[in-house]
Amino acid sequence: MRSRFLAILAMQFILGGTTIAAAAETGAPAPVARVGSSEKICQLTGDTDWETGQPTAAGTFRNFGLDGTDLGYPVEHAGKLILLFGDSWPPRHPGGAAGVIPPDDAVGVIERRAPPGNDGQCLELQVHQKPGPAKVLAPPTVTGPIPVKQGFFNVPSGGVSVAGGLYAFFFTDHCAPPTRLEPSSDQPLVRPRPSAGCPENDDRNSIGRGVLARSDDDGRTFTGVVPMPAGFVYSTAINTGLLADLPEQQRLGVFVFGVARYRAGVPYLAQAPIETFANPATWRFFTGRAADGQPKWVTQPEWMGAAGARDIRNQVGWRPPGEPEILGAAIGAEHCIGEFSITWNRPLRLWLMLYNCPGGVEARVASAPWGPWSTPTKLLGEEEDVGCRLVMIPQGCGSSRDFWPGRQKGGRHVAGGFYAPYVLNRYTTAGSGGSRSSTIYWLLSTWNPYEVTVMRSTLALDSR
Repeated sequence: MRSRFLAILAMQFILGGTTIAAAAETGAPAPVARVGSSEKICQLTGDTDWETGQPTAAGTFRNFGLDGTDLGYPVEHAGKLILLFGDSWPPRHPGGAAGVIPPDDAVGVIERRAPPGNDGQCLELQVHQKPGPAKVLAPPTVTGPIPVKQGFFNVPSGGVSVAGGLYAFFFTDHCAPPTRLEPSSDQPLVRPRPSAGCPENDDRNSIGRGVLARSDDDGRTFTGVVPMPAGFVYSTAINTGLLADLPEQQRLGVFVFGVARYRAGVPYLAQAPIETFANPATWRFFTGRAADGQPKWVTQPEWMGAAGARDIRNQVGWRPPGEPEILGAAIGAEHCIGEFSITWNRPLRLWLMLYNCPGGVEARVASAPWGPWSTPTKLLGEEEDVGCRLVMIPQGCGSSRDFWPGRQKGGRHVAGGFYAPYVLNRYTTAGSGGSRSSTIYWLLSTWNPYEVTVMRSTLALDSR
C-alpha cells in the first residue's frame, strides 16, 4: 500500500491540488450541473465509520476479515452486484517483491435493490471469505495460462458480464513503487528511466500491463487469462446488450475502454462482439470521428501495427493509429485519468464518465461513448468541506482512526485523498422539477481512512 500512497502524493490527489481547465469540443453536449453538494451516504467497508465512530452496517473486518481496502469496481452480473476491490488489509501473505507476492485483493457481493438511505443497512455488503469458523478474507485467485501478479498496486481495474461469465480486467506487472508517469500521446507505452524501486523491465515496470480473465463463481476464481491489446492497460467495459433505452445504433456488443498510462492518459475505445468477447483478435478499435461524427474503426492488426508481431509487454515504441483518445485533442490538458467509470445514464439519456484528476472528482457526459464529451463538472473537490468528514487532515481529526500512524512526521498525520469514483448504476434514479435530472450513487475510495464510501449526487441538464 505504500506505493499507492506515494503515487497519490505525486499525482496531487490530496488536499491542495489544482484543477486544469478544459476546452469544449465542437458538437459536445453542455456539461451537467451539480445540484447541491455531493453527500456521503454511508461507509461501505471497515468496522467503524471513520467520521462518526459508530459501527458500519457491513462490519467487514469482524464479519469477513476485511479491514481496509479501496476501489470496489461494480459489475452487474447474474442479478448480483459484484464489487472488485483492490489492495486489501490484511493481505495474509509473506513479504517479498511487492508486485509479485500472493493476491491481496477482495471481492464483495450485493443483492440489495433499494438505494441506500436512512435504514442503516448501507448496501448490505457480503465479502468472500475462506470456509471455517475464523473470519478470514478470501482474495480472488487468477490462474493461467499467463501468470498474473496480484500484489500491491496490481489490482482489478474493471469488469463486465458477458454471455453468462463475469469478466475482470487486471492491472499487472506494475511496480510498487512506480515512477510518476507524464502524458505521452505519441509514445503511450514508453517507460521512465529505471530507478531503485522499479527496474522498468518487461516483468516489472511503471506502465504495467492489462489482462482479461473469466470467473464462473462470482469472482472467487478467474481463469483463461488473455493479454489485452496494446494501450489497454487500465481497462473496463460495458455490455450494451444489458442496457435499457440505449439508441439502437449504439448496440454494438461490448464497449471496452482502456487507459495506456495510469493517471497520465485518456481512455481508448474498442468494440467487441458479444460472442467472441474473450478473443481480443475479434475486436475493432476506435481511431477518431469522421466529418459526420460517426466513429472510425480498425481491426486489431491495424491497431497493433508493427508491434503486433512482438510480445505485448515489449511494445514501448508503439503508437496508436488515428486519433483514438475519446476526449479529443481539444481536451489534452486532462491527461490524468486512471480509475474511472463510464455508464449509460437512463434519466439523462447520456453516457456519464466519472474520474479523478488533480483537484477532485469530475463528471462528463456524451451522446455516444466515442464522444464528443462535454467539459467537466466537478462532483467533489478538495476545496469543499471534506476534512475530518471524508479524509484525514495533517492536524488530525480527534479520535478518528489514523490508518497510517507509522508515517506521521513531526506529529502531523498523513493527509487523506480521494479517488476511484464508480457509479452504482442499479440505484440511479430520475430527478424531479423543470430540468432533466438524475440522482446517482457512487463509490469513493479515500486514502486516509483507507476505506470505500458510498456517495450521492444529483446532476441536471439545462431545460432551456
